[in-house]
Amino acid sequence: MKQKQFWKRALFWILFSLAAGGISAAVTSKGRARFETVPQPPLSPPRILFPIVWSVLLILIGLGFAIVLEKASEPSEREGASAAYAVQMTFFFCWMIWFFGLSWYGFSSLWLAGMIVSILVMILVYRRISPAAAWLQVPYLLWCCFALYLNLGIWVLNR
Repeated sequence: MKQKQFWKRALFWILFSLAAGGISAAVTSKGRARFETVPQPPLSPPRILFPIVWSVLLILIGLGFAIVLEKASEPSEREGASAAYAVQMTFFFCWMIWFFGLSWYGFSSLWLAGMIVSILVMILVYRRISPAAAWLQVPYLLWCCFALYLNLGIWVLNR
C-alpha cells in the first residue's frame, strides 16, 4: 500500500514538472519558431532532440522530488527539498521565457548560470536525504551545462 501511495505522489510531481515545461513551451511558441532562424553554434543538436530530452529530464526532476519527499524524516528536510525544487523550477520556467520568448540571449546566459547553481544546490540538498534522488538530477545538470554552451554561442553569434 505504501508503495502505491508513493507512485501516486510521484506521478503527481512528474506531471507537475512536465506541466511546467509544457506551459513554458506554450508561452514561448512564437519565440521558438523565430529561434529556428538564428545562427547556431557548433555541436547544436537537431531540434527534435530538445523536447525529448527536456521531457525525460522533467520526469527525472519530478521523480527525484517525490523520492526526497518520501525519504525525508524531518519537516526541515522536506522544506529544504521543496525550496530547492521550487527555486530550480522557477529558474527553468523563466529561462525559457528569457531565452525563447524574449530572445534575451545574454541575460538568459547569466540566468542559466544561476539555474545551474540552483541545480547544484538541489543535488546537495537531495543527497543528504536520498543519494538516488540526487543522482537522478545529474543528467539535468549536465544538459544545462551543455545548454549554457549553446546559449552563450547563440548570444555571441547573434549580437
